[in-house]
Amino acid sequence: MKYEGRIGKQFKEFAVKELSYNGESRTISGYAAIFNNRDKAGDILLKGCFAKSIQDRGPESQANDKIIMLWQHDQHEPIGRISVLIEDEKGLYFEAVIDDVERGNQAIKQLESGTLNQFSIGYSYVWEKCEYDQERDAFIVKEVVLYEISVVSIGCNGETEYLGLKSESTDPYEEMKNEIESVVKGLNIRKKEEIYTLVRKALSLGQFKPEVPRKAVEPLEEVKADTKIKLFGNIKLKKQ
Repeated sequence: MKYEGRIGKQFKEFAVKELSYNGESRTISGYAAIFNNRDKAGDILLKGCFAKSIQDRGPESQANDKIIMLWQHDQHEPIGRISVLIEDEKGLYFEAVIDDVERGNQAIKQLESGTLNQFSIGYSYVWEKCEYDQERDAFIVKEVVLYEISVVSIGCNGETEYLGLKSESTDPYEEMKNEIESVVKGLNIRKKEEIYTLVRKALSLGQFKPEVPRKAVEPLEEVKADTKIKLFGNIKLKKQ
């Protein structure tokens, strides 16, 4: 199904080889995404897909909820300020100044040591600006909502893949996507991000069902006998 696993907030990882670090200015720079190639998620990002996010919430915008640098996709752990965010022919180029905070210092030390070597972007699809190419088996992405760029221990792909809701008559992912977009319409970016995260967690938990112990099936004759006792146990026979 073309929408499988694409509901709510998504993540894409990239290796540290795409990055450079300036210790004096505490600035990380590199490419957070590459255009026109099919990635591991089956997406082909086109130049311009980040343009609206950059315009609305980029470093040069007037927005209060700017695209931010996070630790491990945790919005309660911001570690820096994105100072440059532009699209060029190669992809999405960024520069971020890392703050002198515990997680920021940890990120710098572990990037320098090589303990950490993965980064990831958090985003959601703008559905009317995306289409599925059956021949290439790829999702052509013309626009996304970009929330953040994160330093991560392991390249993250979100919550456990959701495998339920299969239907022949309708596309449940399409229906759910429309319902979610209707609910979050008008909310600010941060609140949308929280809701998308909760939705993915709920969907992930939906596939795990606890084992319910089954009762032993009683032999048919014993069931009949027990039923008779319950039905007629309180009946007194009238003496003739």
